[in-house]
Amino acid sequence: MEVKSKVQALSSLRKIPKINEKKIHLDSLKLFNRLIIFAQRDMTVETSLAYELTPFPLSLFSNKDQKMNKANKAGFSKTSLKELTDPLDLTNQSCSTLVVDGGWLLYMVKWEQGQTWQEIANSYLSYVQCLGRRSQKTIVVFDGYSRSPKDHDHIRRTKKSCCDLQIRPDMIHWTPRAKFLDNTNNKSELIHLLSSTFRKHNITVEQCDNDADTSIVREALATATDDSVEVRAEDADVLVMLVHHIPSTNHPLFFTTSKGSYDVRRIREALSERERCYLLFCHAFTGCDTVSAIAGHGKTTLFDRFCAGDIDEHMDIFLDTQATKDAVIQAGTTIFQYIYHAPGTALGEIRHNMFSWKAAAGLIKPETLPPTEGAAAKHSLRAYLQTQDWILLQSMSLNPSDYGWTLGVHGYEPVPTLDPMAPEELLQFTSCNCNGDCSNRRCCCKRNGVKCISACGVCKGISCKNCGHDGGESGEDSEIDS
Repeated sequence: MEVKSKVQALSSLRKIPKINEKKIHLDSLKLFNRLIIFAQRDMTVETSLAYELTPFPLSLFSNKDQKMNKANKAGFSKTSLKELTDPLDLTNQSCSTLVVDGGWLLYMVKWEQGQTWQEIANSYLSYVQCLGRRSQKTIVVFDGYSRSPKDHDHIRRTKKSCCDLQIRPDMIHWTPRAKFLDNTNNKSELIHLLSSTFRKHNITVEQCDNDADTSIVREALATATDDSVEVRAEDADVLVMLVHHIPSTNHPLFFTTSKGSYDVRRIREALSERERCYLLFCHAFTGCDTVSAIAGHGKTTLFDRFCAGDIDEHMDIFLDTQATKDAVIQAGTTIFQYIYHAPGTALGEIRHNMFSWKAAAGLIKPETLPPTEGAAAKHSLRAYLQTQDWILLQSMSLNPSDYGWTLGVHGYEPVPTLDPMAPEELLQFTSCNCNGDCSNRRCCCKRNGVKCISACGVCKGISCKNCGHDGGESGEDSEIDS
């Protein structure tokens, strides 16, 4: 065989070729992706792309920490809501009631080393009294930090927490605030002390069973039927719910953040009827604390597209309190097709079409492909659950385990998909040659989120802690529990 006819390794592409004595740079990855498209002679690639081909759907989950993509809620509330009206100066505006987000409050007071816990509580008291100096009544609403889908976001925010601590008013604190508050049990201890201190000074305290956002909105709306109300919070979820629920007959209701104060009714009036109708759904489906953001698709852009498009009947499913899970999944899949500009086309086919186009154009980023049918279904169920909570103003209005969540050791965790990550024939190409028990990330099977199989060199998918039989599963679970 002539040398020029032999197959060459891709490493040979590093040699820069010349055309008319001019050096031409070839990108190996781009060429490799193009060769995949040119070389296919059957449906293997198209069939494979019906699977995620990654341990997590990268369009919905981060490759860095395998957590749900974080949504830019603050940017959405700013561009889609707050900028519709000018911020107000409430310095000379008295409000009958001030409702304070207790979760935000915990991080607003600086702790000094050597203070007793009661002195810290008194500092919080002074801060709240300063906030409520223009109000006749102050209500502080705290989270309950019991098991809820917010667990996932709490874990994401946790960086370096300390152990569980018991506190007494006369004890001196030595633990930095950030480490102390990263532990939800410690938060509950502090909230108990703060609640006792606040109530002694005629400040109303409400501690919820779960997430406080819906309770904050309920308190504000109930009070606004009689007099003016100011809500002090930073969370965009609270503003979105207030805008959706505030009736036209209420007294003034203001939402105050560190950036300024806003008249909630004016924001609502500045929205179109369709925007008001679908605000809660759009905010949930495009990403919030309990629903993944969709990679490459911003919340504001999708909000505008949803409200301008012709998918009302599918968005209405998410607003229907009696909708079945099958109806939610079908509606969510249709909405994903709309997001990726391919109405009526199966998500697997969209993935293949986008893969082919991107492969011919250059490097493929898996997160730019739409999720598979299975991943889209779980995303849709989580979005429905969150939308219903906001509509009913009731946290945990449905059982999260039925809507894309599973209860694990550290609380509720999102279920990315129930489908396998790849066809069985492709999984056969992933095998390890570990000398150990395959229990850590040094095992390439464990690292890629797949079980060891018979093709693995030493364990043969039988004698390790990452195999698929019952003994392997129990071994892995015991490791996690420890």
